[in-house]
Amino acid sequence: MKYFFLLLLMISTGVTTYSQNERKVAILDMTARNGDSGFSRTLSAIRLLQLAGVPFDTTSNLTLALTYPVVLTGTRIQNGALTTTEIFQLENYVYQGGILLTSELKESQIYNLCGVSEATSNSELYRIIWDTTSNPSYFDMVDDSLEVTVSLGRQLDGPNFSSKYYTLSTGTALAHYEDGTVAMVKNAFGDGFAYSLGPDFRDVVIRNSINQDVNAHRTYNNGFEPTTDVFAFVIRNIIRKHISNTVYKYTAPNNYSSVVMITHDVDSKTSYDTLANFAIFENYRGIKTQYNLTTKYISDSWFSDLYIGTSSQVEFLQSKGHAIACHSVGHFPDFGDSEIFPFGTLGNDSSNYHPFYNGINTINGTILGELEVSKNLIENDFNVDVKSFRSGHLTYPDSLVLGLEMLGYEFNSSYSANDVLTGFPFYALKTQSFLAEQSTVLELPITISDIFPDLPITIDNYMSKVQIWADVTRRYDRNNASTVLLIHPNRNYKLTAQEAYLELLPETMKGMSFEAFGTFWRKRDSLKYHSELQNNALTVTMDSEYDNLLSFVIDTLSLNSISFFDMNGNPIEMNSQPFGTSQKLYFQEDPSLVAEIVEKTNPLNFSVFPNPTGSILNVNVEGNYSDLEATIYSIDGQQISEPEKFKNTSFTINLTQKNLKTGMYFIQLKTEGKINNKRFIFIQK
Repeated sequence: MKYFFLLLLMISTGVTTYSQNERKVAILDMTARNGDSGFSRTLSAIRLLQLAGVPFDTTSNLTLALTYPVVLTGTRIQNGALTTTEIFQLENYVYQGGILLTSELKESQIYNLCGVSEATSNSELYRIIWDTTSNPSYFDMVDDSLEVTVSLGRQLDGPNFSSKYYTLSTGTALAHYEDGTVAMVKNAFGDGFAYSLGPDFRDVVIRNSINQDVNAHRTYNNGFEPTTDVFAFVIRNIIRKHISNTVYKYTAPNNYSSVVMITHDVDSKTSYDTLANFAIFENYRGIKTQYNLTTKYISDSWFSDLYIGTSSQVEFLQSKGHAIACHSVGHFPDFGDSEIFPFGTLGNDSSNYHPFYNGINTINGTILGELEVSKNLIENDFNVDVKSFRSGHLTYPDSLVLGLEMLGYEFNSSYSANDVLTGFPFYALKTQSFLAEQSTVLELPITISDIFPDLPITIDNYMSKVQIWADVTRRYDRNNASTVLLIHPNRNYKLTAQEAYLELLPETMKGMSFEAFGTFWRKRDSLKYHSELQNNALTVTMDSEYDNLLSFVIDTLSLNSISFFDMNGNPIEMNSQPFGTSQKLYFQEDPSLVAEIVEKTNPLNFSVFPNPTGSILNVNVEGNYSDLEATIYSIDGQQISEPEKFKNTSFTINLTQKNLKTGMYFIQLKTEGKINNKRFIFIQK
């Protein structure tokens, strides 16, 4: 009887059920209705769907939202935010087959819709464990132990933000907290479903991105921390269950499983002196990397004026095709202290900006001074357009992003991916506040680095660090998430570590420059499209400019055909390959922009050790060969030694007799029409 009344109410108020041809999600912006300060809660919902890659519209009009097949509330629904009539509309929408996704239930009048009898607040909940066994279809890509259990905070650090746990009535639990209480509910209501998450969407997205979580990261650096990403995966899987043949944007270019970006922080005299070895090696590999330069032009008790006299080194980087960016003026340890580094004003240059570390703290420093002077110095000295910044010590002043935006920076990489709990880029807020506006600065968090605080990387243990890098990279790669590697180019053994790491990457991973990937992600975020499904024929049409690096994943079950068109109605020819169990990846080829990282394996396989070496080089060859010829070459291909003949597959070459200087070299091995090269580093004693 109640739902007969609801149907009459729907007709009388002009509400219509959604059209199955409408294949987008509606984000219902509750900001004004709830009286929220700021836009951060709705922005969190937007970010979840942007990462998920599904098409969506945002509206504060409930009637309009209910014409979409799926409604995601931009925030919790506060008590009294909806009228009784509107609650009836919402119930009828779900009853007639609509899908509601909401979080942190507050309005008790929708408890029945959501399948719960009670929603209780608790600020001592720190983990969510997904029920991947009973409900596997909701958890595609949630297959790592650190994804099955995600982190909300650290119990040792005190109370967390408040979340809701639910007492079930008709609902089914999709997740629990560590204490066994229910963290997410699915409820069948008529022909539709309501899904309710215990934490507010804002607390698992924006809170993490502005580093206001209660130390939720399980490792700060060189670890895998996918908490925010998992929520996007789960929401996308819910949408896939209820919009047939879902189309969503892929998170890597073309058909690559993911990309790796190599970045270097040049923040010591040794780094400036050694970076040429890295640049040569990377150029040989065909990798375009980024060097973030510290532009210190004043000596103090913290650093020397290490930037002075480095023109030839930086110009050499440019000659090898590498990018240069900013790493601040002084790399000061107290850059994050707002009392020591106020925001400042514009108009700074090296003649009037004189920060100085006196052994205790920095004096005369400002945020804008560090950002403006370092950018202008590099641009004027080397005729480049500086787009990227990374702060020294990865310090993150509250007004950093505001200053970056004011000065025209496009990219920042001052956060650890672990610390902000995501492996994907995101647009930083102008300040680290829920009330702040979103900036135009894209943050690409650092995933792995040569910084190991507890057990630093050394010439004796670097291979164990390489194994950590490779493991973390493979885990992000399974999520099609990018990897940003930071290596300080101040030791030659780190170059060997970098080389060993690249050899361990999946062959489907590709290398891409930092700013090229950032540009790709901007295009991904800005691409608008829609799809239509008629008689098992799917048409995907771009509503904005399409770039051929952008790809789509489609649930292809029961489809007879798939067609793509650009915004002018011209057909787009796509390649395809299997993706998961019932999906395909649709992509275009563009081998010109992205460089191969993993080299083709040659049938002649051999190893060299020790590497680096200061004296002898041992060579072990796989297989049985009786005539081997070994020749040493410089990194730029110049022959260093006369060929030497060997009859055995294990032999030793004495390098001290070849007048080598410290640097990288090749040993080339030939036999029976086969040839291969191995790189090694020689350190002159």
